[in-house]
Amino acid sequence: MIKRRITQILSLLLLHSSWRPELKWFCNPVLSCHSCVLSWFACPIGVYIHYSGYHLFPFIALGTVLLLGIVFGKLFCGWVCPFGFLQDMLHKIPTRKLTLPKWTSHLKYLVLVLMVFLIPFFLGEETMYSFCRICPASALQVTLPNIFTSRSLILPLATLVKLMVLVVVLLGVIFSRRAFCKVLCPIGAILAPLNLLSFWKVKLPTDNCISCDKCDEVCPSTISPSSRIAKGVVSNRSLDCIVCHDCRTVCPQKAK
Repeated sequence: MIKRRITQILSLLLLHSSWRPELKWFCNPVLSCHSCVLSWFACPIGVYIHYSGYHLFPFIALGTVLLLGIVFGKLFCGWVCPFGFLQDMLHKIPTRKLTLPKWTSHLKYLVLVLMVFLIPFFLGEETMYSFCRICPASALQVTLPNIFTSRSLILPLATLVKLMVLVVVLLGVIFSRRAFCKVLCPIGAILAPLNLLSFWKVKLPTDNCISCDKCDEVCPSTISPSSRIAKGVVSNRSLDCIVCHDCRTVCPQKAK
């Protein structure tokens, strides 16, 4: 877990360390707004919305994300995504924790189809109903800094809505671990099916498992790795697994 935290901190710093050099032609498969002045890479969701609005197919942008997903699955969600790191930290706040109904995990696919592709396609990239207009990562990295620098007390309705979504999301992840990832993240919706065939594998012992369920307790995605171990299935062969390796870390059988 310590290695993952260090990697997440380094990712947060490195992904937002550009003081002019940029690589906005490359879509990094994490939720990090490319409108941030310190961002190195493009957010794939913003690119997809832009292309959908202009009725163009994002061959390179989509191909890059799919290729990385096939190789690593949702590894970027668990180790690189700055907004995922924020959710992990907020969930550590002591309070009563909740488990979301399983059906809510399907909502992110609806968000992807409607707010990233279909609505921008029919209403244009500037539509107020695209995901970028409510994106909590964008609110943190772009909207809030702009408010502080402008020092204006009068905010447009669209800005207020975006900030309200941010507040609801941040409160939600305190009570339910990685709630945004499970329910709303469109990048997670793209990468999720690729977990089922990615080259990256989280190996846990199948022959000498002692059924201690420690892997289930630490799993941020609540996917019950122990049930996969019992079936002899690779732990990250799940749509919602973020390939964090926490299950492997706490395994008393020292999985190799």
